[in-house]
Amino acid sequence: MRPPEATMRKQTDAPLFPFWVEDRGLSFFLAFLVLITIFVPMFRLSRPWRIGMDLIFALMLFSGAIATIRQRVSMYLIVALTVLEFTADLIVEFNPSLGHWGWDTALKVSGLAILVVMTLRHTFRPGPVSVHRVMGGVAAYLLIGLTWAFGYKLLMQECPDAIYFQSSFAFAGTPTGLATIPTGEPSRLIYFSFATLTSVSYGDAYPIHRVARSLAMAEALIGQLYPAILIATLVGMTLQARSSEEMGG
Repeated sequence: MRPPEATMRKQTDAPLFPFWVEDRGLSFFLAFLVLITIFVPMFRLSRPWRIGMDLIFALMLFSGAIATIRQRVSMYLIVALTVLEFTADLIVEFNPSLGHWGWDTALKVSGLAILVVMTLRHTFRPGPVSVHRVMGGVAAYLLIGLTWAFGYKLLMQECPDAIYFQSSFAFAGTPTGLATIPTGEPSRLIYFSFATLTSVSYGDAYPIHRVARSLAMAEALIGQLYPAILIATLVGMTLQARSSEEMGG
């Protein structure tokens, strides 16, 4: 009969957020990111939908910090960042005049960057390589594109003409074609970010400001190197796991 101490320990060690422990959670996360990057920009979201999206990202970041980080100080810092980021989104959502400072966008960039690291750590943790791990690598790739999109948004809040959009992509009231991205509507920057990440250029948008050019060059380099590094790492993990099984057998 199992001693009560062992039973209590097993219940205590149960993960609070299974998403960050089970590989299949990566596939669901990828589906959510595909929805965000491809289908959401097609529509102008209402306020409740935007708040819902911000809440989901905040929950993902919060749950990832609780489940994957063992250092208490780091975990508390990320949880505090999550609360600040979601609070800033709500404040700017109900008072857009405060959005020009860019603090809400800066917090979102930080949160997305941390989420990239958490997703990669989960993808490359020890264990057999499954289809869900591959989906996790793709999810991290999409997160990189989203992180850069909000980085461009942060830059354009300081310098509205940092990226040039043709007139068909410009907003009303910008006859020169220099697009100003309003708070809560980063769809055009998501388009520009993924066009840069995948090195697909249609000539309808390009960086002008020197900082925007540097960001675009860095993103393009990551977009070229990331798939090769991802494939090589996953193949190496597969071969290592197979070799360990043969030696153990």
